[in-house]
Amino acid sequence: MRSALVLGGTGSLCSTVEQLARDGWQVSVTGRRPEAVPADWDGLGVRFHAVDRGEADGVGHLVGAGFDLVVDGQCYTPEQAKDLATWSRRCGSTVMLSARAVYVDARGRHLNSDEPPPWDGPTTESQRTMPFHGEHYASREGYGANKAEAERVLLATGARVSVLRPSKIHGPGVRHVREWAIIQRVLDGCTVLPVRDGDRVEATTSTAVLADAVRACASAPATRLLNVADAHPQPARHLAALVARAAGGELQQVDVDASWPPAVGRLPWTHDNTLDTHALTDLGVQSATFAETIGQEVGWIIGLASRRGHRAWQLPGWIEAQRPDYETEAAWWRAEGAPAAAAPYPPRAR
Repeated sequence: MRSALVLGGTGSLCSTVEQLARDGWQVSVTGRRPEAVPADWDGLGVRFHAVDRGEADGVGHLVGAGFDLVVDGQCYTPEQAKDLATWSRRCGSTVMLSARAVYVDARGRHLNSDEPPPWDGPTTESQRTMPFHGEHYASREGYGANKAEAERVLLATGARVSVLRPSKIHGPGVRHVREWAIIQRVLDGCTVLPVRDGDRVEATTSTAVLADAVRACASAPATRLLNVADAHPQPARHLAALVARAAGGELQQVDVDASWPPAVGRLPWTHDNTLDTHALTDLGVQSATFAETIGQEVGWIIGLASRRGHRAWQLPGWIEAQRPDYETEAAWWRAEGAPAAAAPYPPRAR
């Protein structure tokens, strides 16, 4: 039986863990939060180890003589990449989860720059990446720079390493549920969604295509870089409508401009940037669209949400989610003189 170790597998890599287990792999998973482990993993034979990725000695002991596959969802720094490179030499195939945030344009602008970079078409894997000057990884300047340096260390010193660059990951198990503010509006009976910059087109990555990419890399061990994204990217307003529909409702979209407070109308997809995925397709992975996969995440998060009062919901503590700011929006609607029927208050009866 083939063996796999997934480091940090209770979040964005949940679908990967489950698909490997269904394929007959013996899967071990590390993580810090046992409460985030899906209840059905026992039935799949998945073994959970409460080991923090930062405990290099503990992870190294777990790696032991090696696995057929090791997948690292928590390699954030070049120091962690050095450890992963060492472990990779004991394993049949290694996959590192990087990020689209590594890319820069000709002037060095990146996704977290004050001035966002303009992109001339879909970004390919050959695009320049951020330089590293020792920045802390948990910062605007440091996240992409650390990821980029970790890639360089791993590709130079590791063995049979595949580096995956996803964008705005969505799906069951994700820690950052970007779509919750839209979902909650539907659950609360709202009829309107303020929209800012709704025509921007940003790449998204489902946990399903991420799982398919990992499986393809495991089947053909090699050193490679791969963009991983959903097929046929759509404008942000279209994605928002798909999320609302998956939650069981329809929201009338009302465009807002710069005169509104910055948070009002902000959608999860804020950059004009897509990824070229020809290399992924050449590996045999056919990406699904956002429309084909978003329902899985929406159903999952609604199943975890508990109503705690009027427009009040509780999510598990390990989930990060932006909630709608109804008060700010309602005040601005009134200041703009919008008719009551067009405002988010009061929500329709359910």
